[in-house]
Amino acid sequence: MEIDYIALFVSDVARSLIFYRDILGFRFDKPAKPDGVEGYSGNLKIGIYDRSWLPKLFGDRGKQIISGNPFLLSMTVADLDQVYQQICDRQLSIQESKLLDIISPPEVMPWGQRILFLSDPDGNILEIVQANPNQ
Repeated sequence: MEIDYIALFVSDVARSLIFYRDILGFRFDKPAKPDGVEGYSGNLKIGIYDRSWLPKLFGDRGKQIISGNPFLLSMTVADLDQVYQQICDRQLSIQESKLLDIISPPEVMPWGQRILFLSDPDGNILEIVQANPNQ
C-alpha cells in the first residue's frame, strides 16, 4: 500500500491554486472549477477542494470547525537553496498578497536535515527537505 493522493480542503480554491501551481510549481493539467481542481506533485496526485465539500462527503463530521494544522505536507528536493530562491522569486512576481508565509528559511535541524518550513494560504504547514546524497 502506498499513498497516491492527497486532498486539501481550502477556503479559496483559486488562491490555493495560485500558491501550489505558480509558487511551488505543481502541475495542473485541467482548468480549475470553483469548487476544486486536481493536479500533481511528481507522481502524487493532489486535490484542492472548497471546504463546502466536507459536509457533502462526511455528513456531520464535515460540519465540525476546522482549526489547527493537523498534518504536515513534506517534499524533498535536490537543491534546497535553488528551490527557496525560486519560491521567493515567484512570490514577488505574483500580485496576490499573503499567499506564502515563510515560517523558517532553510536551516539545519538538530537531527542533521536542512529544511525550509512554510505555510499555504490556509495555514497548512509544508516542509521542503534537502535530499541527502549520502543516504
